[in-house]
Amino acid sequence: MPRKSMIVGGIAAAVLIIGGIAAASSNKGSTATASVPATELTVTTSKTAPPPAPVTTKVTTVIDGDTVETTDTAGTVLTIRIIGIDAPEMDSCEGLAAAKAMTAIALNHPVTLPLGGDGEDLDKYGRSLRYVDLSNTGTDAGMALIQQGHAVARYDSRDGYGKHTREGSYIAADALAPNYVCTPVPTQEPTPAPAPAPNADSGNDDTDVYVAPASEPAPAPAPAPKPQPDPELAPAPEPEPARAPESEAPGSAYYANCDAARAAGAAPLYAGAPGYSTKLDRDKDGVACE
Repeated sequence: MPRKSMIVGGIAAAVLIIGGIAAASSNKGSTATASVPATELTVTTSKTAPPPAPVTTKVTTVIDGDTVETTDTAGTVLTIRIIGIDAPEMDSCEGLAAAKAMTAIALNHPVTLPLGGDGEDLDKYGRSLRYVDLSNTGTDAGMALIQQGHAVARYDSRDGYGKHTREGSYIAADALAPNYVCTPVPTQEPTPAPAPAPNADSGNDDTDVYVAPASEPAPAPAPAPKPQPDPELAPAPEPEPARAPESEAPGSAYYANCDAARAAGAAPLYAGAPGYSTKLDRDKDGVACE
């Protein structure tokens, strides 16, 4: 065999041997990887975090007709000056009525607090300038107060402030709604205080008792004058009692009764005559046993 052919054949055999060794090493590595327990593998799973719960706000205090306080579920408290309206002050009857109306509209209702679109966020007192819209009904609390006559459209571009988003509708509603005016309460005269009792300011510790003075009796009326008899109608004088005839001398006699006097023939008996007695003279005319 020529020398060149032997060299070529040797090189080819070497290549085959090296290829076999490489293939064996590869299979051995694959077997080792497959033999790793499944429990030792770390599996990473990507998870998406749930969105945070939405923050809700509700009106918790009504300060007056155009100012409220809100508290959200995060505990944040805001004092809200409602944009574009003006309610009467609380020292008036109309102011109290406006506060009651806002209480009925918004208190304890969930609300949203939109900005006014005029670039203003806070007023000079640090209150948040917002609309107050009821979440459950969509009611605009400021508009409702204007429509009820408890507030007017104000603090807008007509007053030198920025023009807010709902200015036109607020002004139109104000023009249609009459302002609420309280009915005046009739005044009553105050009840006079009772007069203080005597010795009320004596400063002593004993009990002061007020004793009303006894009232003086009214003077007795003067007696009416007795009527004077008419001289023309004066009664005639009573006749003097009849007397016994002078021929009959007085003597002693006694008659138990008129029957006895009659039986004795002495009746009638005249005053002064024997046997006359006032007991027998019933009409006391001086003649007994008539």
